[in-house]
Order: sequence, then C-alpha cells, then structure tokens
Amino acid sequence: MYRKLICLLFFCVALFAQKIEINAKMFEGSKDNKVGIFSGDVVVKQGKDFLHSATLKINFNSENKITNYTASNVSSFSITMNGKDFKGKANLITYDVFKNIYELSGNVKILEDNKELLADHIILDQKTGVYKIKSTKEKSPVKVIFELEK
Repeated sequence: MYRKLICLLFFCVALFAQKIEINAKMFEGSKDNKVGIFSGDVVVKQGKDFLHSATLKINFNSENKITNYTASNVSSFSITMNGKDFKGKANLITYDVFKNIYELSGNVKILEDNKELLADHIILDQKTGVYKIKSTKEKSPVKVIFELEK
C-alpha cells in the first residue's frame, strides 16, 4: 500500500521563506550522520517549484541546516530562476543551498521558454542567472533547439 510521508523539516524555516513539502513512500534519517534519505515516488514542493524523483538525499551541517540535496532518477522538475521557468528531467540533480546552484547530469533535458536544451551536464546558477551546458560524450554534442519569433 502506498504510504504517504509529509515532512516539513524545521531546519528549512531558517533557510527558506516558503515551506518545503516532501512526500515519499519511505524516509530514513540519522541525526548523527546529518543525513535524511527519502525514497519511492519522491515529490518535493516549494512554492510553485517541484521535483519528482526515485530518491532524495538531504545533507545537513553541524548547525542542522541543509547544505545540499541530491535527487536521483528525476522524472520531472520545474524551477523558477530569475523569472523564467525551467522544466525537464535528469538522471541526477544536486542543489547546493549556500551557492544556490543546481547541477544536473545524465540525459538532461530542459525546456525554457521556446528553447529545448539536451546535454549530459548542465549547471544553473540562480544567483547570477547563468547556465553552463556541456557534453561529456565525444559523439554526443550539446543540442539546443529554439524557435525564432516572427
């Protein structure tokens, strides 16, 4: 039976203006190791941003503040960065809370406005609004598809 876990991490209140809601089939955590792992149909929501993945690992520092999280087998996500919506999927997404940087790797696909980005590795910097796209495969270049407005 599908078991829904809703967890509002009290550590996040100090870091974020909006609450974070995580739903999953299972949660395992350790105060000693400063880690929490959600697995099974993981859904993360913060405001209008969301992420759907197989697993989500959250790491905390000695002050019990979230330092980063890693989501694997991300089937879909949507984030807003500098007023633009980014939607897509990736094998792995890591988010560094303090640097405000998303790092996406493995079969990355992002839709932004009228652009489609396909690559092995994409970095989205929310502070600067800069994103870097690269391919790690010799015969698989970065692919950008866009439409020109008439």
